[in-house]
Amino acid sequence: MAVTINDVAKAAKVSPSTVSRVVANNPRISEKTRERVIKVMEEMDYHPNIIARSLANRSTNIIGVMIPSTTEKAFKHPFFPEVLRGITSKAYENKYKVLISSADSIEEEKEVIRELVNGSIVEGIILLTSRIKDPSIAELRKLDLPFVVVGRPEDAYENEINWVDNDNFNAGYNLTKHMIDQGLKQIAFIGVSPQYIVTLDRLEGYKKALEDNKIEIIDDLIVDGKFMGDTGDNLMQSLIDRGYKPDGVIASDDFLAFEIIKLLTEMGVNVPYDIAVAGFNNSEIAGFFNPSLTSVEVNAYSLGVKAMDILSTSIRSDYKCINRSIVPTKIIVRKSTSRI
Repeated sequence: MAVTINDVAKAAKVSPSTVSRVVANNPRISEKTRERVIKVMEEMDYHPNIIARSLANRSTNIIGVMIPSTTEKAFKHPFFPEVLRGITSKAYENKYKVLISSADSIEEEKEVIRELVNGSIVEGIILLTSRIKDPSIAELRKLDLPFVVVGRPEDAYENEINWVDNDNFNAGYNLTKHMIDQGLKQIAFIGVSPQYIVTLDRLEGYKKALEDNKIEIIDDLIVDGKFMGDTGDNLMQSLIDRGYKPDGVIASDDFLAFEIIKLLTEMGVNVPYDIAVAGFNNSEIAGFFNPSLTSVEVNAYSLGVKAMDILSTSIRSDYKCINRSIVPTKIIVRKSTSRI
């Protein structure tokens, strides 16, 4: 039979309310009483009812993390597990537990958010994506719960909500400039998701680098794709089918780049001497792929740490505070673009 709070109170010769205050770390309890009660709890192997404590304190010490798409798809993508590793590391440090949720559609995501908030299940939420006219951001603002977005929000919200991101414009610019410095002139950008700000910012950086280096921007070399819903080989094939053969390809993430290289290799195209290929996220296997992949290190773990840091500050603050953080990026140059 499970040990109850009354059992602990009787053994420690205190009232049940005193045991409850010890569990809640109430400063009104003397150190001597606290030590006696804790000793009895340990001897009796008593574990406080977290839900009951949450209702009493109006605090759950749980934060929700909203993953885009299904959990199965997200965990196949190297970026999301690494962000979550950063979130959970900081959450553990701040004595928070993490509840991970996912949704197959925007409407389902909004419904999950409403359930988490209205059910008083979480004290705050971290969104792992930022979209144009994002319904989830609008919903969270309406529900008035502390939240952080991993990803720069659109301009209307940029100074009104908490967020953390890379400077994706500069990341796109610098990667394109690297490829131009390799002597490339016809550089394609593959995997733009028009709904997701991260890919739009990288695309704008790509365009600006071409413009600054007096290289024509060819719209047909920019290939749209569904976020985590398209493969690099299909997107590259669609470009080839339209009669284009670029000398360089920037993929919006490493997984697309791997699939692009695989297709090109099967077609007898030499990477990087016929077509150079680069990606984003610097996933663990980028250095072991053949050829090893040039990629932008986005420091996903640090993004997660900063997101959790900002959220815990927001939850514990007595007044509303708006914070944002830019995590630096770095190009890791490998064989897939090294032509000089």
